[in-house]
Amino acid sequence: ISEKTSAIMREMLRHVVTEGTASLGEVPGYAVGGKTGTADKPKERGGGYYKDKVISTFASIFPAHDPKYVLVVTLDEPVETSGSEARRTAGWTAVPVAAEIIRRVAPLLGLRPEIEPSPLAAISLTSN
Repeated sequence: ISEKTSAIMREMLRHVVTEGTASLGEVPGYAVGGKTGTADKPKERGGGYYKDKVISTFASIFPAHDPKYVLVVTLDEPVETSGSEARRTAGWTAVPVAAEIIRRVAPLLGLRPEIEPSPLAAISLTSN
């Protein structure tokens, strides 16, 4: 893909964390980007899907402006119970797990926290 397309896609993935369904995935200094996914879990013998069981996934990159690593967290039948109702979506289950892994592992990988550059700073989106 072109450099311009890559920059646009990375910015979109970053917005999933800064403004979207993965807001609990923010790790200061590491500019996490990613995509959440929550799928209803199919019944073992067919016949549809469970009403209260899901598979949640968060596929992430960091740092989003210059990706060095990809981390995918998938949880089978997760439930987050800190609120008044059980929450099962990836934003409440897989995303916080990924954020904690990144928070702990990034320094071990030699990544130092940094100030995030302005979005698409080096790419002009209006030129051909």
